Amino acid sequence: MTDAQPPAEQVTAEVRRLKEMSHQAFFEAWATYVLGGVDRLAPRDVQAAAFRSPDLASRTLAAADRVARELKTVLPRRDGESKREYQARMNAFRTQLQAARQPIVNTIEDLAVDEAEYLAQLDDEAFAAEWLAFVQQVAGSTRSGRDYVQGLAFRSPEVAPRTQAVTVQMRRVPEQYLPTKEGESRKAHHARVTQLRSRLEAELRFLQYTLNYSVARWGRMPTAPNHRLQAMRLLTEKYPEEFSQLLNAVRTDARKAREEVRRQRRYEKRTAARQAN
Repeated sequence: MTDAQPPAEQVTAEVRRLKEMSHQAFFEAWATYVLGGVDRLAPRDVQAAAFRSPDLASRTLAAADRVARELKTVLPRRDGESKREYQARMNAFRTQLQAARQPIVNTIEDLAVDEAEYLAQLDDEAFAAEWLAFVQQVAGSTRSGRDYVQGLAFRSPEVAPRTQAVTVQMRRVPEQYLPTKEGESRKAHHARVTQLRSRLEAELRFLQYTLNYSVARWGRMPTAPNHRLQAMRLLTEKYPEEFSQLLNAVRTDARKAREEVRRQRRYEKRTAARQAN
């Protein structure tokens, strides 16, 4: 016997209401739900179905992760509460959060399967365009969680080899995928290319873990050791001061690149605003 489902029209209305909320209001609504609070505008079973719906699951997962990070803000210590009592209450809440989070993760994973099928049927040019758009938007996407589904799809065992191939190509010749914008300075374009390369490097590490896992499932050892990383560690041990100087220089260049991109974006926004007026 299956559990009774709330009326579909009520769930649809609640999804619409939650979608219209600001990020902070949505976060607070999710935290209240996990804490067991009751919303006067929607029964708990309706809210549960809305939070895990395909339209909201990514945003809900982002809110769940934020609750985990800001646990002491969501669950402040009460007056006169001992440390042991507070810790026990926090542990109980973590259990509640994990239980509430799991149905959301299930929805995300189901959506990722469909997204992987979609990506697999794209031609090379369209696939590269989708991947480039994903990599470029990842840094600012955590507020809405819009990257969860695509991220899982791109890193799925079925799609990861293709994603890795296009990532290596993009890292080798990023200018081919990131042409100069009209009116963009050489410095600003270099900053965008540097930022893209940095994100591609991070994604390659995730992809390698995916590919290693896939190989290991068949009883084979993962790919050969990372000789480049091993050599870097030896150099670090032999020339610690030189390595530290180089590392600081690279970090400084990356920070300057990010600042240049921000300045370029602010300039573009001001230009667009003046043109609009």
